[in-house]
Amino acid sequence: MQDREHYCNDIGNFPLGKFLQVGTDKGSKILIVGESPAPNGWRKSGKAFYTVEGKLLPTGKNLNLLLRDSGLSVETCGFTELVKCFVGKDRHLLKTCGEKCWSIFTSQLKVHNFTFLILLGVKTTELFNLYAKTNLIIGSLGKIKIEDHTYTVLPLYHPSPISPIGYKNNVKIFEANREEIKKLIK
Repeated sequence: MQDREHYCNDIGNFPLGKFLQVGTDKGSKILIVGESPAPNGWRKSGKAFYTVEGKLLPTGKNLNLLLRDSGLSVETCGFTELVKCFVGKDRHLLKTCGEKCWSIFTSQLKVHNFTFLILLGVKTTELFNLYAKTNLIIGSLGKIKIEDHTYTVLPLYHPSPISPIGYKNNVKIFEANREEIKKLIK
């Protein structure tokens, strides 16, 4: 039986600090948003993009390469998962869990002063669009309003090395948006 953690069944008791890394310095304005907890990521290590042994995961390494020109890293930016539940291979649960977890996500946004959201992956962007009632496109900066707060959002391809298009296309996205990103993180 797979190890499952469905926080969406009791969202009223979900601690807002769980699965939320708050950034530091100029990274405190940025929230990187993943899809859902991975089997061996921070749901076990307690630190985003790191294993329990303290090793930076390949996705974190790729993100650091993308963020480096802006003077940022996965260690200095905020991070959370859009869907708080561990769904494992039951990916059909993402939509249901995501809908229930949306209020947790928006509560986490309210508690902190994030202004720039970076969405990781096609599925994360699809779910975000559904719940935020928007139509963001991967690679294009967009502005959206969630509960009286305006955010600039940049959807990316997932930076996992497994993704054949992820990193290379994300490099192009960061290059195309370099000046706007610099303005956002001042």
